[in-house]
Formats: sequence, structure tokens, C-alpha cells
Amino acid sequence: MIDKSHTKKDIIEIVETFDFKIEDYTDMTKNYLFKVVETYIGSLESFKGNEQYQDLNSLKEYLRKPNQNRIKIADRDKYIDIAKHILFYCKNGYILSYTKYLTEDDLIRDIKTICSFCNLPTCLRAVNMINSSGKFKQKFEPITSGKTKVLLRKREEQRLKTLNIMKTRTIDDNGGIPFRITFD
Repeated sequence: MIDKSHTKKDIIEIVETFDFKIEDYTDMTKNYLFKVVETYIGSLESFKGNEQYQDLNSLKEYLRKPNQNRIKIADRDKYIDIAKHILFYCKNGYILSYTKYLTEDDLIRDIKTICSFCNLPTCLRAVNMINSSGKFKQKFEPITSGKTKVLLRKREEQRLKTLNIMKTRTIDDNGGIPFRITFD
């Protein structure tokens, strides 16, 4: 039985990752998709796993348990507010008197709190700004899920690709008109 805390998007991702032969899975309702995937997994004899789910039993166990990546909305808002306070601290010259923090210990406690929730972009940005400041001797390690790490890696690769593209222009590109370079 698939736990109800998993979203339809989570299940669709599993179907696409493991290339399950289920037709029109994106058009199904959440409950119907859960039943179809459950039946499909039950009928599987062999399974080509990945790093996260080595075998069929580990995938079944993951789906049976509540989704660990879900954060309650009230908690998410609380962590985002903490991250916004930290960002405010960073943007105002790293001066405590401009913020709600009375001591650096309070600030460090809040930074350590949001490190566990760096799947939220605001929290990740706050931790990265603190780490890049050099204000603290210790580095705070942002904890992200594998999915978020892959997404961040792809974004970084794309950013580097666009930086490394060198455009060369020739007279042919310019409609046969020679280039004229002037320096003032």
C-alpha cells in the first residue's frame, strides 16, 4: 500500500525513472495512479534499481512509509522566515544591531536549524550567503535531497555552458559589411 503522503508528482517521477510500462499515467487521478502503480510493482519479477532503490523491496518500503521530504506548510513558513532574517542580516553589512538577533549564538542556532531544510531555495541561499561571507570560522553544510542536488548541478552546468560560449562573427554573418572598430 502506497502511503498517502506521497504526491502524484512523486509517483510519476518513479514511473519515469524506472521506465514502468504504464500508459497515460499523467492523466490519472492520484488514487487511481496509486492503485495502478501498486499493481504494477506487485507484478514485477525483476527490477533494475538505482543508487536510491537497489532492489524491489527497498522501493516498496519507501512507498509504504510516509514521505520524509514533505514539510508542513506552517513549518515551511517558519523556516523561510528564519532564512529571511538571516538574509536581512547578510544584506545589511553583517551587523547584528539591524536584526532581531541579540547575539551571534542566536544567529548560529538559527543557521544550524535551517541547514536541514535547504531543499527550500530561500534557506539554501541564506546558508550560502553566510558561508561566502567569511564572518564565521565554521562552514555550515546545507543538507539537500538527492533530487535537489541533481537539479542544482544541472543548473550550474547550464550556467557554465552559457558563460563558456564564445561567439565569433565574420563578415559573412554581418551581411558582407566589414566590421569597424573604434576606440574613444
